[in-house]
Amino acid sequence: MTEFSATTAGIAAFGATAATLATQAEAAGAAAAVAGPALLGPVFGLIGGEFVAAFGGAQTAHAAQLERLASAWASMSEAAITTAATYDTTDDATAATLSATGVAS
Repeated sequence: MTEFSATTAGIAAFGATAATLATQAEAAGAAAAVAGPALLGPVFGLIGGEFVAAFGGAQTAHAAQLERLASAWASMSEAAITTAATYDTTDDATAATLSATGVAS
């Protein structure tokens, strides 16, 4: 059998960091959504209509990708925090079971 070791505090810390990154990506997506191409219309006027339309499509895609990124970070956070807790629970239960046998370590 291969030995396995996990530092659950490190796994949980990664989960917390991932949650922070998810929040930041969500905020960036919200800011990107608000800063839409409507603000550019008056600047470019009639001759810039095609650019403004293209920019609008790119800006919408950018905001959608930020939403996907935030979702990915949130999923990683949840998985890491759950994994750390499960490892700790399993390790504690195994230790209690082994201690109950009365065999000295």
